[in-house]
Amino acid sequence: MDQQQEASSALQRICAALDPFILEDTNTSLLGGYTGVALFYAYYYQLTGNEEHLDKVHHIIEKCLQALSEEPMNGSHCSGIAGVSWCIQHLGTMGFIEADDTDDTFADIDLLVADFMASELAEGRNDFLHHGLGTALYFLERLPAATAVTQLENLVAHLEKSAISLPGGIAWKDHFSSRSQQHPDEDLFNLGLAHGVPAIISVLARCYEKGIAKERSRRLIDQSVQWLLRTKNNAAEATHSRYPTIVNTANKVMGDAHSRLGWCYGDLGIALTLQGAGKRLNRTDYQEEAQQLFKHIAVHRNVKNSAVHDGCLCHGSAGIAHILQQAGLAAGGDAALLNASRYWLQNTLQMNTWDDGPAGYKFYHHPDYINSHNVLEGIAGIGLSLISFADTSIKPAWGECMLID
Repeated sequence: MDQQQEASSALQRICAALDPFILEDTNTSLLGGYTGVALFYAYYYQLTGNEEHLDKVHHIIEKCLQALSEEPMNGSHCSGIAGVSWCIQHLGTMGFIEADDTDDTFADIDLLVADFMASELAEGRNDFLHHGLGTALYFLERLPAATAVTQLENLVAHLEKSAISLPGGIAWKDHFSSRSQQHPDEDLFNLGLAHGVPAIISVLARCYEKGIAKERSRRLIDQSVQWLLRTKNNAAEATHSRYPTIVNTANKVMGDAHSRLGWCYGDLGIALTLQGAGKRLNRTDYQEEAQQLFKHIAVHRNVKNSAVHDGCLCHGSAGIAHILQQAGLAAGGDAALLNASRYWLQNTLQMNTWDDGPAGYKFYHHPDYINSHNVLEGIAGIGLSLISFADTSIKPAWGECMLID
């Protein structure tokens, strides 16, 4: 059986495991609950043409709309109102659900998400997944609505005001690593796409692309990219990451200089950031830097030196496989990147060994392996990755919810 057939077979098992999950799960969130599973069914419908999967999309959206009106939720992208609403809008834009009268549907949500964004940013909580920054994706999806333009302009103004001048450029502290018990007197800067500066650059690049405060956005992007590039360790061993996880104000590495490989932290997320910024700003130097980083990953990184313990999108093999595949396709079918993506795909296909895990998979939550069905850590995310390998003609626009171009 070849990889494409194996992927198709695994997708059937994932679908069967998700069917009861969407009926029973009570976590509404986009990346951690049942909302994100609608993305899997929508793209699986594109692959199979089976109307039953589209019916499941509609069932999930009805459940989401009821939850939005009845359940208390925060405003975040990962687990709150912004993410759930982004998903509904995305599915409407893609034609999976009716998108009529969205202004009326989202008018109240606009206010709730705007209040959450403003309060989080005012406290310096710029985190993409859980705090103020990620809500920008909701407003980017709402464009050209006037309220979306206003909120995104406010975001750019906040980032301009809160940027910290550092050697070679600017950066922003985040809630997760700005202070720590190990270094209580240090200002620290996070290099992960999930929580740190790369996510800010990625969101700013999307604002620039949509014409939001273009001059300010471009200046902030260029200055923060220049700082980011200065954190690179060109002297690292070949099998080690080129970028660390956290640095201080002097760009000194705090903690381990070698980072895991995944979407959330490490070279892969930084390569995504540079590629996306380069494409949107027409900066070939950023794109070339991204390609060099992707090539380094393809040649030197493997399961043993990358701290990969499961198949999830966040920091597992499916996420790595998907990102490398999309980078390879974007580079005109780059053989090295596509071969590396197939290596990580094979690892993903071989990880479904758990008799008591959904579709055979489990998520590594130190020190245990646990069952997970969601997009970020579970089989819905693995399934979205596998769909891209089962049929490369299906554009994985769902990746926008994780800043994957």
